[in-house]
Amino acid sequence: MLLPLSDAEVAEHVACIARDGYAILPDAIPPDFRQEICDELDRLESVRPGGDIPPGPFTGRVTRRWFDLLNDGEVWQRVAVHPWILQILPHVLGEGFLLSTMGSAVVGPGEPAQPIHVDDGVYAFPRPHPNLVCNTMWALTDFTEAAGATRVVPGSNTWDHDPDPRTAYDTLPLLMPAGGLAFVVGTCFHGAGANRSDRDRAALTINYCNGSMRQQENLMLGISPGRMMGFAPELQDLLGFRTSKGSGHIFAQDPRLEMQRHYGDVAAEDPYLARRNALHGDRTARRPA
Repeated sequence: MLLPLSDAEVAEHVACIARDGYAILPDAIPPDFRQEICDELDRLESVRPGGDIPPGPFTGRVTRRWFDLLNDGEVWQRVAVHPWILQILPHVLGEGFLLSTMGSAVVGPGEPAQPIHVDDGVYAFPRPHPNLVCNTMWALTDFTEAAGATRVVPGSNTWDHDPDPRTAYDTLPLLMPAGGLAFVVGTCFHGAGANRSDRDRAALTINYCNGSMRQQENLMLGISPGRMMGFAPELQDLLGFRTSKGSGHIFAQDPRLEMQRHYGDVAAEDPYLARRNALHGDRTARRPA
Protein backbone atom coordinates (compact mmCIF):
# COMPACT_ATOMS: atom_id res chain seq x y z
CA MET A 1 0.00 0.00 0.00
CA LEU A 2 1.30 3.45 -0.93
CA LEU A 3 1.63 6.03 1.78
CA PRO A 4 0.57 9.56 0.80
CA LEU A 5 3.29 11.90 -0.36
CA SER A 6 4.27 14.54 2.16
CA ASP A 7 3.59 18.19 1.40
CA ALA A 8 7.33 18.68 0.89
CA GLU A 9 7.49 15.80 -1.61
CA VAL A 10 4.52 17.15 -3.54
CA ALA A 11 6.09 20.62 -3.64
CA GLU A 12 9.41 19.18 -4.86
CA HIS A 13 7.82 17.26 -7.74
CA VAL A 14 5.63 20.21 -8.72
CA ALA A 15 8.72 22.45 -8.78
CA CYS A 16 10.59 19.93 -10.98
CA ILE A 17 7.68 19.84 -13.43
CA ALA A 18 7.56 23.65 -13.58
CA ARG A 19 11.33 23.97 -14.07
CA ASP A 20 12.22 20.97 -16.24
CA GLY A 21 8.89 19.89 -17.72
CA TYR A 22 9.00 16.48 -16.05
CA ALA A 23 9.50 14.66 -12.76
CA ILE A 24 10.16 11.01 -11.90
CA LEU A 25 8.62 9.20 -8.92
CA PRO A 26 10.35 5.88 -8.21
CA ASP A 27 8.47 3.01 -6.57
CA ALA A 28 5.09 4.49 -7.49
CA ILE A 29 3.58 1.21 -8.74
CA PRO A 30 3.65 -1.55 -6.10
CA PRO A 31 4.73 -4.95 -7.50
CA ASP A 32 1.32 -6.61 -7.04
CA PHE A 33 -0.44 -3.71 -8.78
CA ARG A 34 2.08 -3.75 -11.61
CA GLN A 35 1.55 -7.49 -12.07
CA GLU A 36 -2.22 -6.98 -12.26
CA ILE A 37 -1.71 -4.42 -15.03
CA CYS A 38 0.68 -6.70 -16.94
CA ASP A 39 -1.77 -9.60 -16.66
CA GLU A 40 -4.50 -7.37 -18.03
CA LEU A 41 -2.28 -6.36 -20.97
CA ASP A 42 -1.72 -10.05 -21.69
CA ARG A 43 -5.49 -10.56 -21.67
CA LEU A 44 -5.99 -7.63 -24.05
CA GLU A 45 -3.43 -9.14 -26.41
CA SER A 46 -5.50 -12.32 -26.48
CA VAL A 47 -8.80 -10.56 -27.29
CA ARG A 48 -7.58 -7.55 -29.33
CA PRO A 49 -4.20 -8.68 -30.69
CA GLY A 50 -1.72 -6.05 -31.77
CA GLY A 51 -3.48 -3.17 -30.03
CA ASP A 52 -6.45 -1.01 -30.95
CA ILE A 53 -4.93 1.14 -33.70
CA PRO A 54 -3.12 0.18 -36.90
CA PRO A 55 0.66 0.72 -37.05
CA GLY A 56 1.93 4.09 -38.17
CA PRO A 57 5.06 6.24 -38.20
CA PHE A 58 4.06 8.24 -35.10
CA THR A 59 2.20 5.63 -33.03
CA GLY A 60 4.73 2.92 -33.93
CA ARG A 61 5.15 -0.01 -36.28
CA VAL A 62 5.67 -2.61 -33.55
CA THR A 63 4.08 -0.76 -30.64
CA ARG A 64 0.86 -2.07 -29.16
CA ARG A 65 -1.58 0.55 -27.89
CA TRP A 66 -4.89 -0.37 -26.27
CA PHE A 67 -7.55 2.23 -25.51
CA ASP A 68 -11.11 2.37 -24.12
CA LEU A 69 -9.59 0.77 -21.04
CA LEU A 70 -12.29 1.78 -18.56
CA ASN A 71 -14.56 -0.63 -20.43
CA ASP A 72 -12.05 -3.41 -19.74
CA GLY A 73 -10.74 -4.83 -16.46
CA GLU A 74 -11.48 -3.19 -13.12
CA VAL A 75 -7.77 -2.55 -12.60
CA TRP A 76 -7.97 0.42 -15.00
CA GLN A 77 -10.33 2.22 -12.67
CA ARG A 78 -7.60 2.11 -10.01
CA VAL A 79 -4.94 3.18 -12.51
CA ALA A 80 -6.86 6.37 -13.31
CA VAL A 81 -7.02 7.48 -9.67
CA HIS A 82 -3.48 6.70 -8.57
CA PRO A 83 -3.22 8.58 -5.25
CA TRP A 84 0.09 10.29 -5.98
CA ILE A 85 -1.26 11.58 -9.29
CA LEU A 86 -4.29 13.00 -7.51
CA GLN A 87 -1.97 14.74 -5.03
CA ILE A 88 0.31 16.35 -7.62
CA LEU A 89 -1.89 17.28 -10.58
CA PRO A 90 -4.09 19.88 -8.84
CA HIS A 91 -0.88 21.94 -8.53
CA VAL A 92 -0.06 21.43 -12.22
CA LEU A 93 -3.45 21.53 -13.99
CA GLY A 94 -5.63 23.20 -11.36
CA GLU A 95 -8.61 21.88 -9.45
CA GLY A 96 -11.21 20.09 -11.53
CA PHE A 97 -8.72 18.53 -13.96
CA LEU A 98 -10.01 15.65 -16.09
CA LEU A 99 -8.84 12.28 -17.30
CA SER A 100 -8.08 12.88 -20.99
CA THR A 101 -6.92 9.56 -22.40
CA MET A 102 -5.78 6.16 -21.14
CA GLY A 103 -3.56 3.97 -23.24
CA SER A 104 -0.75 1.46 -23.24
CA ALA A 105 2.56 1.79 -25.05
CA VAL A 106 4.11 -1.65 -25.35
CA VAL A 107 7.11 -0.84 -27.55
CA GLY A 108 8.49 -3.87 -29.36
CA PRO A 109 12.13 -4.61 -30.23
CA GLY A 110 13.34 -2.75 -33.29
CA GLU A 111 10.91 0.15 -32.93
CA PRO A 112 12.64 3.38 -34.05
CA ALA A 113 12.54 6.54 -31.98
CA GLN A 114 9.29 8.46 -32.00
CA PRO A 115 9.36 12.00 -33.40
CA ILE A 116 9.83 14.70 -30.78
CA HIS A 117 6.43 16.25 -30.03
CA VAL A 118 4.29 17.90 -27.35
CA ASP A 119 1.11 16.44 -25.86
CA ASP A 120 -0.91 19.67 -25.84
CA GLY A 121 -0.47 20.21 -29.58
CA VAL A 122 -4.02 18.96 -30.14
CA TYR A 123 -5.29 22.30 -28.79
CA ALA A 124 -3.10 24.45 -31.08
CA PHE A 125 -2.77 27.22 -28.46
CA PRO A 126 0.03 29.75 -29.00
CA ARG A 127 2.82 29.51 -26.46
CA PRO A 128 3.40 30.41 -23.72
CA HIS A 129 0.13 29.35 -22.14
CA PRO A 130 -1.04 27.82 -18.84
CA ASN A 131 -0.64 24.09 -18.38
CA LEU A 132 -3.33 22.32 -20.41
CA VAL A 133 -2.09 18.72 -20.28
CA CYS A 134 0.06 16.49 -18.12
CA ASN A 135 0.91 12.96 -19.15
CA THR A 136 1.88 10.25 -16.69
CA MET A 137 4.13 7.49 -17.97
CA TRP A 138 4.07 4.24 -16.05
CA ALA A 139 7.13 2.01 -16.28
CA LEU A 140 5.87 -1.58 -16.24
CA THR A 141 9.32 -2.75 -17.32
CA ASP A 142 12.65 -1.00 -16.85
CA PHE A 143 13.02 2.29 -18.71
CA THR A 144 16.58 2.05 -20.03
CA GLU A 145 18.23 3.71 -23.00
CA ALA A 146 18.52 0.38 -24.80
CA ALA A 147 14.83 -0.41 -24.25
CA GLY A 148 13.69 2.96 -25.60
CA ALA A 149 13.03 5.04 -22.50
CA THR A 150 11.05 8.18 -23.27
CA ARG A 151 13.39 11.05 -24.14
CA VAL A 152 12.73 14.62 -23.02
CA VAL A 153 14.17 18.05 -23.74
CA PRO A 154 14.60 19.54 -20.25
CA GLY A 155 13.28 23.06 -19.87
CA SER A 156 11.49 23.04 -23.24
CA ASN A 157 8.21 23.55 -21.39
CA THR A 158 9.29 27.19 -20.90
CA TRP A 159 9.94 27.86 -24.60
CA ASP A 160 7.66 30.00 -26.76
CA HIS A 161 7.35 27.53 -29.67
CA ASP A 162 6.44 23.92 -30.43
CA PRO A 163 8.96 21.40 -31.79
CA ASP A 164 10.28 21.83 -35.32
CA PRO A 165 10.44 18.43 -37.06
CA ARG A 166 13.56 19.60 -38.93
CA THR A 167 15.49 20.25 -35.71
CA ALA A 168 17.59 17.68 -33.84
CA TYR A 169 17.13 18.33 -30.13
CA ASP A 170 19.42 17.41 -27.27
CA THR A 171 17.39 14.93 -25.23
CA LEU A 172 17.74 13.00 -21.99
CA PRO A 173 16.17 9.59 -21.33
CA LEU A 174 13.68 9.18 -18.49
CA LEU A 175 15.59 6.36 -16.80
CA MET A 176 13.63 4.50 -14.12
CA PRO A 177 13.27 0.91 -13.02
CA ALA A 178 9.98 -0.94 -13.37
CA GLY A 179 7.52 0.56 -10.93
CA GLY A 180 8.50 4.16 -11.60
CA LEU A 181 6.11 6.84 -12.79
CA ALA A 182 7.03 10.00 -14.68
CA PHE A 183 5.05 13.21 -15.13
CA VAL A 184 5.60 15.03 -18.44
CA VAL A 185 3.76 18.34 -18.81
CA GLY A 186 2.06 18.97 -22.16
CA THR A 187 4.49 21.68 -23.29
CA CYS A 188 7.61 19.55 -22.73
CA PHE A 189 9.27 18.26 -25.91
CA HIS A 190 9.55 14.47 -25.75
CA GLY A 191 9.25 11.19 -27.66
CA ALA A 192 9.70 7.48 -27.09
CA GLY A 193 13.26 6.30 -27.63
CA ALA A 194 14.36 3.57 -30.03
CA ASN A 195 14.02 0.06 -28.59
CA ARG A 196 17.36 -1.55 -29.38
CA SER A 197 16.85 -4.38 -26.88
CA ASP A 198 15.45 -7.87 -27.49
CA ARG A 199 12.30 -7.42 -25.39
CA ASP A 200 9.22 -5.23 -25.06
CA ARG A 201 9.34 -1.95 -23.18
CA ALA A 202 5.92 -1.96 -21.51
CA ALA A 203 4.37 1.27 -20.30
CA LEU A 204 1.10 3.12 -19.79
CA THR A 205 0.41 6.68 -20.89
CA ILE A 206 -2.34 8.06 -18.67
CA ASN A 207 -3.07 11.62 -19.75
CA TYR A 208 -4.94 14.36 -17.88
CA CYS A 209 -6.09 17.81 -18.97
CA ASN A 210 -7.16 21.13 -17.52
CA GLY A 211 -10.84 20.93 -16.60
CA SER A 212 -11.81 23.57 -19.16
CA MET A 213 -10.39 21.59 -22.10
CA ARG A 214 -12.01 18.84 -24.12
CA GLN A 215 -10.71 15.36 -23.32
CA GLN A 216 -8.65 13.75 -26.07
CA GLU A 217 -10.41 10.39 -25.69
CA ASN A 218 -14.20 10.75 -25.72
CA LEU A 219 -14.67 9.02 -22.40
CA MET A 220 -18.07 10.50 -21.60
CA LEU A 221 -19.54 8.96 -24.76
CA GLY A 222 -17.46 5.78 -24.77
CA ILE A 223 -18.59 4.58 -21.34
CA SER A 224 -22.27 3.91 -20.71
CA PRO A 225 -23.85 6.11 -18.02
CA GLY A 226 -24.99 3.09 -16.04
CA ARG A 227 -21.43 1.79 -15.90
CA MET A 228 -20.05 5.17 -14.86
CA MET A 229 -22.54 5.36 -12.00
CA GLY A 230 -20.72 2.41 -10.42
CA PHE A 231 -17.29 4.07 -10.54
CA ALA A 232 -15.67 5.54 -7.44
CA PRO A 233 -16.49 9.24 -6.89
CA GLU A 234 -12.86 10.21 -7.56
CA LEU A 235 -13.02 8.58 -10.99
CA GLN A 236 -16.45 10.06 -11.73
CA ASP A 237 -14.99 13.49 -11.02
CA LEU A 238 -12.18 12.86 -13.51
CA LEU A 239 -14.78 11.95 -16.14
CA GLY A 240 -16.74 15.18 -15.69
CA PHE A 241 -19.15 14.58 -12.80
CA ARG A 242 -18.13 17.94 -11.35
CA THR A 243 -17.73 21.42 -12.79
CA SER A 244 -14.42 23.16 -13.39
CA LYS A 245 -14.40 26.96 -13.32
CA GLY A 246 -18.03 26.92 -14.45
CA SER A 247 -17.48 24.44 -17.31
CA GLY A 248 -19.36 21.15 -17.51
CA HIS A 249 -22.49 22.12 -15.62
CA ILE A 250 -26.03 20.79 -15.98
CA PHE A 251 -28.71 23.38 -15.11
CA ALA A 252 -25.84 25.62 -13.96
CA GLN A 253 -25.17 23.15 -11.15
CA ASP A 254 -22.71 20.43 -10.34
CA PRO A 255 -23.61 17.63 -12.79
CA ARG A 256 -23.39 14.82 -10.26
CA LEU A 257 -26.92 15.43 -8.95
CA GLU A 258 -28.48 15.27 -12.42
CA MET A 259 -26.43 12.21 -13.34
CA GLN A 260 -27.82 10.48 -10.26
CA ARG A 261 -31.37 11.56 -11.10
CA HIS A 262 -31.06 10.57 -14.75
CA TYR A 263 -29.00 7.40 -14.59
CA GLY A 264 -29.03 6.27 -10.98
CA ASP A 265 -31.42 3.41 -11.72
CA VAL A 266 -29.91 2.42 -15.08
CA ALA A 267 -28.42 -1.08 -15.23
CA ALA A 268 -24.63 -1.10 -15.03
CA GLU A 269 -24.36 -3.84 -17.65
CA ASP A 270 -23.60 -2.48 -21.10
CA PRO A 271 -24.84 -4.94 -23.77
CA TYR A 272 -22.47 -3.45 -26.35
CA LEU A 273 -19.43 -4.75 -24.45
CA ALA A 274 -20.40 -8.32 -25.32
CA ARG A 275 -19.59 -7.63 -28.99
CA ARG A 276 -17.01 -4.86 -28.68
CA ASN A 277 -13.93 -7.08 -28.97
CA ALA A 278 -15.39 -8.84 -32.02
CA LEU A 279 -15.19 -5.51 -33.89
CA HIS A 280 -11.44 -5.29 -33.36
CA GLY A 281 -10.66 -6.25 -36.95
CA ASP A 282 -12.93 -3.52 -38.32
CA ARG A 283 -11.24 -0.85 -36.22
CA THR A 284 -7.68 -1.81 -37.04
CA ALA A 285 -8.14 -2.60 -40.74
CA ARG A 286 -5.89 -0.63 -43.02
CA ARG A 287 -7.73 2.22 -44.70
CA PRO A 288 -6.83 3.87 -48.01
CA ALA A 289 -4.36 6.73 -47.62
